[in-house]
Amino acid sequence: MNYWDASLEDTVQRAGMLARRRPAARDVVDWLSLYNEDTPTSSNQGTGQLPFQRWFRFKEAFSPKFVADTIASLPYTVDRVIDPFGGSGTTALTCGFLGANSVSIEVNPFLADLIASKVAAVRPSELLRQYEHVRASLEVRSEDRVLPAGMPVTMREPGRNDRWLFAAEVFDTIRALMRGLAELPTAERRLLRVLLGSTLVNNSNMVINGKGRRYRGGWQGRKRSAIDLLDDLDRAVDNAASDLTRFSVPVGSCHDVWQGDARALLANVDSADLAIFSPPYPNSFDYTDVYNVELWMLGYLQSADDNRRLRLSTLRSHVQIGWRSTPAPSDSRTLHEVLKALDASRGELWNRRIPEMVASYFDDMRGILSGLARILPVGRHAVCAIGDSQYAGTHIDVARIIEEMLPALGFALVKSEPIRSMRNSSQHGGSFDLREHCLVMERSR
Repeated sequence: MNYWDASLEDTVQRAGMLARRRPAARDVVDWLSLYNEDTPTSSNQGTGQLPFQRWFRFKEAFSPKFVADTIASLPYTVDRVIDPFGGSGTTALTCGFLGANSVSIEVNPFLADLIASKVAAVRPSELLRQYEHVRASLEVRSEDRVLPAGMPVTMREPGRNDRWLFAAEVFDTIRALMRGLAELPTAERRLLRVLLGSTLVNNSNMVINGKGRRYRGGWQGRKRSAIDLLDDLDRAVDNAASDLTRFSVPVGSCHDVWQGDARALLANVDSADLAIFSPPYPNSFDYTDVYNVELWMLGYLQSADDNRRLRLSTLRSHVQIGWRSTPAPSDSRTLHEVLKALDASRGELWNRRIPEMVASYFDDMRGILSGLARILPVGRHAVCAIGDSQYAGTHIDVARIIEEMLPALGFALVKSEPIRSMRNSSQHGGSFDLREHCLVMERSR
């Protein structure tokens, strides 16, 4: 099988032939032609202005062409694709364009709504009509000026210790918009909430930086008003309506989106022809925390307990919560050596629980792969984009560790290929020492 080197037209033609329902190939080519092919297919770089993908800036994703190339490379017809880490919905959306069914599992409820919005049948005229109704009736009430119980006080000016994320006027307008959206039909309400979420960072005092979010430099002198927020939202809605007018996921394919823990929900999937996914990497990046503002401001979180339950539903890839440690898989010699080295250098680690996190992470990955082995028939494939990590000079070769785990799980390795260099953290010099790999695995027994 040849991956990621075909022309766009060849990829779409081949993928369309392999999908159960033949797509409108010209529409798919026109859509993907707006993607910058000079960027890595394993990265979301170059998709910032791609219709549907521009609805929300999502850094941690592979490109639609990665999905199309994978389907085009297979020697059999693809009816159903599963992505246990749905993210921004790239797998589901691309499958929809190509005529294949999909199942997406996503633990983050905001991102689950983003996926569902991309594959739902929303009429652009109805989207605009409903939005205009919300805008025309927009009125800030006294209740909008009060922080809901449990919401961090730093969300609204004056915050705590003179630090806050949203000016009072902006916060109050967001709350008023949310009240208006609550009255809309499900599909339009969900998409408009996602689009409102896409405006939050730009109208706050934070920026996305590296492994999280931080206050902007000189944020105290930066003034954002309700007008700025509404102007951004107007543009986001216009873009979405334009995308829905020009393109739509073809009728006939089915796209299920399940919000929750993939480790548990995989048990509810009966079968699939292909798995395409990119799980969290064992890099101490708490993805729940990264989307904390959207989760709170859009009403997905109502209390600190909600936040904790959501974090406990994620892969054990970070140390921001005290995980219940479980034994590491015994099938990988490389993992055994890594854990031994991490334990020996525990005093140099920025967090002493990192060895337990790494062991638990691979225990979770074993569970995910075991679930996929049950779902995929013999001869079908799982394709995974995964990245390395490093702590205190100990390199965690994630791809090699997973490769060593495969035989015991009923998979045979078809291909392991480095597809992107990743910058190491500043504490290790910030050079491109780490790599992202694509693993192609075939269900062997």
